[in-house]
Amino acid sequence: MHVLILSKTSYGQTQVCVGGMVMGNNRYIRLLKSNGYYQDIDTPLNVGDVWDINFTPKLGLRQPHAEDVLVQSKTLVKRNANISEYIQNSGALIWQGNIEQVFYGKLQWTNWGKGYINQQNCDIEHSVGFWLSDKDITLEGDSYRYVTDSGENRYVKYKGLVEPPTLIPANTLIRLSLAKWWDANGDEEERCYMQLSGWYD
Repeated sequence: MHVLILSKTSYGQTQVCVGGMVMGNNRYIRLLKSNGYYQDIDTPLNVGDVWDINFTPKLGLRQPHAEDVLVQSKTLVKRNANISEYIQNSGALIWQGNIEQVFYGKLQWTNWGKGYINQQNCDIEHSVGFWLSDKDITLEGDSYRYVTDSGENRYVKYKGLVEPPTLIPANTLIRLSLAKWWDANGDEEERCYMQLSGWYD
């Protein structure tokens, strides 16, 4: 199947998480090696490339992370596809407007403005999606800040490998994802925090 590579995010010191989409049916996939591990940091799978990939689903997945597949073989088809143009013409779901509408409006928000899914609201089919923001978002530290109409700050941590711009303009196509389940203190509820894994001009 032809797969468009959408994102590469850091995972530890020596690995990267590679996200893609199957062209033709818009299926989100996360491309693991055949042994189930994340890709090595020097993987040739680069954002914007199209690869012909044979893969099998990984078993035992926990919602909402339904995207993991095991790459059995791959062949480069072409480089530097226009991701924004392709996605916006593909029929893929794109959330538009206020950040609180993403992930079907199911996100909860911490007191410090971080969005997350927990066990009570994780009944969604995928852990990634596209967003066209109605406002500019600005980089503060390692997170982008969105200000709601009521003046509340919403922060989304940036996890990509490319140096981020200080501002992503409104109406830029953005890829959002939910991190793996995590209990920050080991004695509280598990959560999947939202992160920003790419943008496409």
